[in-house]
Amino acid sequence: MAGFVLVAPVLIAAGMAIGFIPAPHLPVQLARKMAAAVAIIFAGTALPEEILFRSLIQNLLMQRFGATVRTLLLASLVFGAAHLDNGPQALPNWRYMIVATIAGFAYGKVFQKSSSVCSSAILHMMVDWTKHFFF
Repeated sequence: MAGFVLVAPVLIAAGMAIGFIPAPHLPVQLARKMAAAVAIIFAGTALPEEILFRSLIQNLLMQRFGATVRTLLLASLVFGAAHLDNGPQALPNWRYMIVATIAGFAYGKVFQKSSSVCSSAILHMMVDWTKHFFF
């Protein structure tokens, strides 16, 4: 939760400043659909991405180069670059890369502090869920 409280305002400000996300709005979906999306986003997006980017890539970088800010930045840039081919904006989607890099830094920091991919995946799910329903 602390990671979300710290990173959400940064992602919102950066995302709006670069035109990646619109101004926030109240959700238009039913509560049951929003609740079901938690599990879908966690299992379908957040956990698989966090296993790849934190458990494999970031962990490998930390073993090779140490758990430094440089290593965290490099893993975050790799995560951001992996989002260059995501729409709906024109490809390469530099806006998405910028926001994903910032988010990846937060996910990586949570992973470093907790040594748990579940912790970073929960944060990832919360960020994706919030973007999907409120922006």
